[in-house]
Amino acid sequence: MRLRRSRLSSLAGAVIAIMVLGPIASADQRIVLKSGIALEGLFAEIASLNQDPFQAGGRGQPKSRPILLVDDGLRRVYIHERGMVAGPPQDVRGIERTIEFKQSVPLAGSAIQGIGDILGVSDFNEYGRRTITIRGPTGAAIDIVQGITELNSRYAKVEALTSRPAYEWDMRVATSSIMSDTLQRIFRQRIDQTDVNERLTVVRFFIEAERFRAAEEELTRTIRAFPELKDMKTQLIGIVNRQANQLIDEAALRASVGQENYARTVYQRFPMNAVGRITREKVKIASEKLAETDQQVKDLVEALRADLAKLPEGQRDSLQKVFGEIENGLSSATLPRLNDYSRLRDSETVTLEERVALAVAGWLMGPGSGEQNLVVASSLVQVRDLVAEYLGPADLARRPQILEELRGIEGSQIEYVARLLPQLLPVKEWPDGSEDPTIPGMFRVGNVAGAEQQQDSLIDEPAYLVQLPPEYDPHREYPCLVVLAPPGAPPESELAWWAGDFDPSQGTRIGHATRNGYIVVAPQWGRATQRSYEYTPREHHAVLSSLRHAMRRASIDADRVFLAGHGDGATAAWDIALAHPDHWAGMISINGEPDKTIQHYFPNAEYIPLYFVMGEASGPKPPLIRMGAVLDDYMNVRNDATVVMYRGRGREDFYEEIPKLFEWLNVSTHVRKPMPEKINTVTMRKGDQYFWWLELGPLKPLVEINPVLWEQAERKRSGKIDASVGGGNQIRVDGPSDTYMLCLRPDMGVDLNEQIVIRRARDRVPDYYRFGGELEPLLEDTRRRADRKRPFWARIRVPMND
Repeated sequence: MRLRRSRLSSLAGAVIAIMVLGPIASADQRIVLKSGIALEGLFAEIASLNQDPFQAGGRGQPKSRPILLVDDGLRRVYIHERGMVAGPPQDVRGIERTIEFKQSVPLAGSAIQGIGDILGVSDFNEYGRRTITIRGPTGAAIDIVQGITELNSRYAKVEALTSRPAYEWDMRVATSSIMSDTLQRIFRQRIDQTDVNERLTVVRFFIEAERFRAAEEELTRTIRAFPELKDMKTQLIGIVNRQANQLIDEAALRASVGQENYARTVYQRFPMNAVGRITREKVKIASEKLAETDQQVKDLVEALRADLAKLPEGQRDSLQKVFGEIENGLSSATLPRLNDYSRLRDSETVTLEERVALAVAGWLMGPGSGEQNLVVASSLVQVRDLVAEYLGPADLARRPQILEELRGIEGSQIEYVARLLPQLLPVKEWPDGSEDPTIPGMFRVGNVAGAEQQQDSLIDEPAYLVQLPPEYDPHREYPCLVVLAPPGAPPESELAWWAGDFDPSQGTRIGHATRNGYIVVAPQWGRATQRSYEYTPREHHAVLSSLRHAMRRASIDADRVFLAGHGDGATAAWDIALAHPDHWAGMISINGEPDKTIQHYFPNAEYIPLYFVMGEASGPKPPLIRMGAVLDDYMNVRNDATVVMYRGRGREDFYEEIPKLFEWLNVSTHVRKPMPEKINTVTMRKGDQYFWWLELGPLKPLVEINPVLWEQAERKRSGKIDASVGGGNQIRVDGPSDTYMLCLRPDMGVDLNEQIVIRRARDRVPDYYRFGGELEPLLEDTRRRADRKRPFWARIRVPMND
């Protein structure tokens, strides 16, 4: 074993290290993106991602280098520098130490530039070696023995070892993906157990890798083997404290996403006697913060109970139902609804009835309602119940009756109803028999067993799995991941990749989506016999209908719905995200391959954060040759696009990237974009005809292409959509259709209290529209789209005189 130290040591020490221990890695730099995410590594500015010589060769010498490449030794990350970087790079302390292992690496051999399917990978043995089986160019399996030649806290360098034939292959694997006990077996075999310095190097390695339990075990063994190190027992306390801080951080994360019982259990069982004073104080403060919230809930409930008792009997009785809801549903997630009541409950200028009205209206319409009329606030309870019935169990005959009843209630103005909608509990129940009998919070909707389905059945009833997070509370909004498995793989495998496998001993899944409080929806988007993504409206509908079905039954935050997938599931996610950019807070593609419409829909990418993960050697040709031109289209100042390439890797699932993925998912700016006043998108497929507040009628024949007949199409050119809200309360529309549907709501830039002027391209005479305040369009839109956060208030067919 040989050790390499970073440049942070003194010059003399560095020279000695070079002479004795090998080359020194350059110091890292750190940049912070506008999203708040930090990247560390070696930086380079490049002109393009496109490495296809036939496409790039005729462009001449590029004048600018707008793309920033960040190489951390494990991955190469590409972003648009001016569009995504917040400030200049800063020098930071890089990887402290790299441990080298001597392995039998060939001096020359066939360079592996493209990797076929990976058929199997063995575990690393105690010598740091394993066998990987890949599919060769002829289809035959090839076994290649690999060995770890370098190891640090970030990655392991794994190279092909001497064989016949010999291969040159430098693969990087995240250290986090190698189990601690595997690393310990390797160290015990490969380092001199009688050398105290090498033993302590292993301890420092585990500390830097934040494997504190392993560090504690190795330091304990080292002290036992070298009694003269007994004074280092104090170091064990520091290691235990750092391990304890990991537990505190986990509890804080769980509490922040609504898993407060988990956090309470951690704090109650915390080994206070084994940690230092500062760590004990952290636990005390965190525990008191939870207790303070609990007390605030109790105080508000008691204060409201006392205020209700002072009301006349008739008013008091009419409010008992909503008070029971508040008493049972008030929590850290819903406390903001009662902010007005909490702030003014002791004010002498606010009457008793006004205080109670603030509490009731806040509970029903959310914080900041400001409604102080108790008669109106009380009527909102009935309005809310009728609206929930309309969106949920009401049938075609009952819905007109509900609209008639609402017309006679004081609080049924459209402004009130629009504010009620986001606070509703899910309006429908899960289908009978869909709840999984063994996994809490999991439901199996429709036929997700993989049996062949007819197209009509897929449209009428979606098929998907859904996993709710632990301690699910329907009063709390949850971010959602819609995840697409490759064809032939069960949706449950994709759900488990994100949410984790079920652990019977803990009674829950233990994956990252679970820890971060995400609802995971895994649609059955393809046919049982399907082997690739086909770019069809049927597949889009299978995904979108599954999402809407789940949104009616689970408390999904419509502003934080992400689409993701692996393999052809990633290709589907990529295509669906660009085709319907108004749905998504972001898209993650792991090994997706762009084809057909994806190659034309790049203008739509401006509206969606995109994250691509792949191996730099996956496929017969490297990805940047196959798809570099497509990825280049996303590298501009208006886009939020990240491309991650794992060094020396093929087509894998890249589970080691998942902590980075959730860091990206949890960024506060990664939410659905605000309703735009200008829409500049493209389309070329039936079904890709709605974008925010604009729906297109039938596409013109020269634009619409059937994806099944893609290769036969003589003309492949997308149709441009240009629509905007401008001065004078005007809406202008132009696109590849003769008819349109305008969907209006106040936050799109129009004044619904004034006349709206609608101008269609090439029409000399505009249309004029006045909003009448009817409830039916609002409720129908919410019922159909299941989006209670952004319901449209009116729908206008254009031209209006047709």
